[in-house]
Amino acid sequence: MKIFKTIVNAVLLFCLTLIVSSGCSDFDRLTQFRTTYSNRVVLDTINTKGTSSEVKSDTLIVDFISTVKDHSATENSIESVKLITIGMEIDKNKSPDYANFNIIKDLEVYLTGKGMDEILIGSTDSIPTNVKYFEIKVIPVDEDFEDLVKSDQFTCRMKFTPREQIKDSSYVIKITPTYLVDTRRFGV
Repeated sequence: MKIFKTIVNAVLLFCLTLIVSSGCSDFDRLTQFRTTYSNRVVLDTINTKGTSSEVKSDTLIVDFISTVKDHSATENSIESVKLITIGMEIDKNKSPDYANFNIIKDLEVYLTGKGMDEILIGSTDSIPTNVKYFEIKVIPVDEDFEDLVKSDQFTCRMKFTPREQIKDSSYVIKITPTYLVDTRRFGV
């Protein structure tokens, strides 16, 4: 009988361990979500002429709190907002078919929120050749961007070194930071 109780306890402990370990990833799925906001910058004959240049996006107005509510959370339940990737993409609808990132040697991306200081969010000095999309390294690893996304307005600035001058058209580049939003649920 004592051996039976030991086996039952061991099986229960094993089952409990499985439930808890698989439940953590399920719980993360319930409390975390990703969101993106794309800014656009335009490269043209003028700003690709010199040895160093920069372009600014228009101000992007977002409603981050509505996004949070769409994920069944509240503003007060936000624990953190982390920047996890920065996608760089040639906008195929607003750029020539032949456009790619070969015209740029290196770049840095900065973000500014309403009433906030500008922050360097990513950079690269090795842009892949003949591509229309790639991701750059996020600089402020594990920094919390909650205040920035709550500001509801973003402006993006891209500083870059042109490899060649654009001659007769313009390239529109979408800069898309992806944020991981972690929220509290169930009072936890």
